Amino acid sequence: MSKPSKRKLRHNASPRQQPITLEDYRKLTQQQPSNAFAWKKLAALLVEQGHLDEANSALEFARELNAADHEVPAIAAKVLHRQGQFEEAVASVEKALELKPDYARAHHYLSYLLYSRDDFERALEHVETACRAEPENDEYLTTKGNILIKHHRHRDAIKAFQTAAQVAPKKYYAWNNLANAKKDVGLLDEALSDYRQALKVNPEAIVSFSNLITTLHYHPGYGAEEIFTTCKEWNSRFAPVSSPIRPRPDDLTPERRIRIGMFSDGFRGHPVGRMTIAALEKVPAEQIEFYLYSTTNAEDSITQRFKALASEWKPVQHLPDQEFAELVVADEIDILVDLCGHNAGNRMRAMASQPAPLLVKWVGGLINTTGIEAIDYLICDAVETPPGVDGLYTEKLIRLPNDYICYEFPSYTPEGSLPPALKNGYVTLGCFNNPTKINDTVLREWAGTMHALPNSRLFLKGQQFSSEELCDRVRSVMEREGIESERLLIEGPSGHQQLLASYNRVDIALDPWPYSGGLTTCEALMMGVPVVTLPGPTFAGRHSATHLVNAGMPELVVTSWEEYRARVLELASDLDSLATIRSHLRQVLLESPVCDARRFAGHFTMAMRAIWQRHCADKAPEALTFDKHSRAWFEDDGQPLDLEFPQPSRHEEGFHWRLEGKIVAIDNGGRLLGSDTIGQMLATGSLELIAFDPTGDAAEDSLKHHDGVHYYPNVTLGDGQPATLHACLDPAMSGSLAPLDDTDQPDTVLQGRKVLTRLPLGTVALDRIEGLPSIDWLVLDARNDSATILDQGESALRDTLLIQARVAFQPTHERQPNLAELQHWGSRHGFRLYRLHHPRHRSAADSMAQETLHQATELVSAEAIFLPTRERLEALDDGQLLKLSFILHTAYGIRDLSYKILQYVDDDTADRYLTSLRENAPAPRDMPSSAPNEVTRPPHREDTISHEIDRLLSQH
Repeated sequence: MSKPSKRKLRHNASPRQQPITLEDYRKLTQQQPSNAFAWKKLAALLVEQGHLDEANSALEFARELNAADHEVPAIAAKVLHRQGQFEEAVASVEKALELKPDYARAHHYLSYLLYSRDDFERALEHVETACRAEPENDEYLTTKGNILIKHHRHRDAIKAFQTAAQVAPKKYYAWNNLANAKKDVGLLDEALSDYRQALKVNPEAIVSFSNLITTLHYHPGYGAEEIFTTCKEWNSRFAPVSSPIRPRPDDLTPERRIRIGMFSDGFRGHPVGRMTIAALEKVPAEQIEFYLYSTTNAEDSITQRFKALASEWKPVQHLPDQEFAELVVADEIDILVDLCGHNAGNRMRAMASQPAPLLVKWVGGLINTTGIEAIDYLICDAVETPPGVDGLYTEKLIRLPNDYICYEFPSYTPEGSLPPALKNGYVTLGCFNNPTKINDTVLREWAGTMHALPNSRLFLKGQQFSSEELCDRVRSVMEREGIESERLLIEGPSGHQQLLASYNRVDIALDPWPYSGGLTTCEALMMGVPVVTLPGPTFAGRHSATHLVNAGMPELVVTSWEEYRARVLELASDLDSLATIRSHLRQVLLESPVCDARRFAGHFTMAMRAIWQRHCADKAPEALTFDKHSRAWFEDDGQPLDLEFPQPSRHEEGFHWRLEGKIVAIDNGGRLLGSDTIGQMLATGSLELIAFDPTGDAAEDSLKHHDGVHYYPNVTLGDGQPATLHACLDPAMSGSLAPLDDTDQPDTVLQGRKVLTRLPLGTVALDRIEGLPSIDWLVLDARNDSATILDQGESALRDTLLIQARVAFQPTHERQPNLAELQHWGSRHGFRLYRLHHPRHRSAADSMAQETLHQATELVSAEAIFLPTRERLEALDDGQLLKLSFILHTAYGIRDLSYKILQYVDDDTADRYLTSLRENAPAPRDMPSSAPNEVTRPPHREDTISHEIDRLLSQH
């Protein structure tokens, strides 16, 4: 496009003269190159048709001709959003509002952008402004309804959607969103009717059909066969008429590294994130590389972990299905895994276009078959999909030997409690599942159980219970069944940690039907609360069953409502036994396959390599089954597979440290910030260092600004309460402990201990830091309150590999713990004293005598090294063993124990380590290489740590 001349500026064309097509506006800009209106309209049409670069050029001309036009930055925001520049899009639409504060369309678009990144407060403000300006705009009303749902205001949301449907009855999205809101509050029949109305006004409303499929699984009136028929209908409605040609990789070598793409809106604190991240982090990087496509702009600390394990992280929320599919093809993905299903982030049309050689469905809206014939495989297990159900799936089933997910406890998991019935005098039954799952059938059955438990209570908690209509419906059903409202405790939403803590008010958890709990069941078990479940007719109805069976509690899975009631009564009849169950349940779950990330990663890797190897052999997809011994075979083979894996190169045949994720170290006192060894570890990406520097005097040339270091000046670990910094004449004596006035010391030493001033000092308790990753290595000095730090870190240090604590054998400060006290703490928490490292001595002779004696014999201090007890050491997984061996070898030069620990991993690894020491050509790398195959996983960083510490300090 040629640059317009300002000298030829003309007035905009009148409405009757305005062209209407893209080509009309192209001609007009050529005829009137200084017509700002024409350039703007051309840009808007170009955006609609996806010509983004050309639209940008048109916008540049429009902006130069009329810098005050508020519509230009609004259009530019759409271009930026479509190009994946989310923050820039927000800034551009905010610019439009600076030019015209009452610009309703910009307020609406900004509300949509903010909604897409979970900024619901600001989103509501802007959409309400837009609706006040245009109260009958159906688009604005629909967006407002969606945002109101996120605020748990379902009554207001339904009104907004109903108004939108009245204003624009021929637009499907008003009916679709009205149905969503009704489904949330349990009006399932009305919701299904509205979804069907959406499809009636627009048969191409693919999202409405997906929502209809999902809602059928909540409804107790539909069986497996009827739902399967509806799922299969997706193909006849929306699949391409002619079957697309799948990409064919140039390299079909079965043993090569596989590139797996995954897409989801749940790469965060979401069921998808919490049930996949731990296992995916343990998938060997030399076997599989991940390309992750996020269908949302919302991020949190779990998102950072997904970003760390991914070779490529690509937000795709802004991309239409076709462009997303084209991106997958361009990225040369071998296996594309859908982690959305028919739920939020839905990319079913993209999957139907077959953009990868193999297509797989896994967790994330995994409630049944997708019904999409293009999808080759579905990852499940033998409980979710028992023998005989294969005919109800369009995909071939990959039955893993244990659970089909891997659950990870949140770092902020509250402590459990005794059964509340022991103090209440009555049993509390509870269900914290999505209230959509709690239908009239379920309530009637629960009412029968409550009648058999006099004075029992029912505790329901969930987001939708902020809706009075839903609460009233539940109370009404229960009252008809003879359960007074006083026996019901119904609560709306709360923060996740508070929700987990609420399980301490529940004795027995009741699983809903026909759609069971998944993540909710894992959370109940984690909090020590047993869950009773009756499996439903579909995959969605068997989530709890598989978690309970794989956690070793199959007796809690029943086959009828009568047995359901009997099992609840059995648990409630013996509170002492219930207390015993409650005290052990968390550990039982933690040690079960449900939480065994390493085991799951191994099975997942085998499954992916198996289907890839079969594809390379030009065989059609076939059901894949594992037995309990982790042997796998395809149904048409009948014998275990002989899988081929990537072979190490010659460079890899020697010994190299292969760490799974970063070593996370906490240094209280900032002593590691001056270490060359620590600098090398940081440089190679093997270490994440959280350094608390109470005196705040770390030198500028220290490591405090290095990547991988979280540096907190004027803060110390402690009990979370305000403390005092005793600033001494000798900075090396400053700390939160007051220096001793030791008259046996020389005057120069005593002068150094003189307190110049006392300053307020913030403290942070280890156990209160949410989002803190597992601590591998803790370093404590002797000038701050080590005893309190350890006492306030019992939970955070449960899996710590090494604690280094400076012991003052000649005390210098008040309340310094002695070696015996530290040993006592260690023995109670699974640690043993291994050695005293770097002992420091002083001479008993005066300076005159020292010229002759050159001797120092009095032990002043040493670094006490505490390691896991032998029992704990034997229970560590390979990743933890490698980390501990590496720390001992690299930071302390302890080779014998490093070798011994590697023997726990396997003899071959230990032998290669020993050979490298003998040959000394070179010795085992003191630092892992930054090459992809040397550190198995890229760095794992919790970017919310600093925010959490700031939050804790701000409470003082």
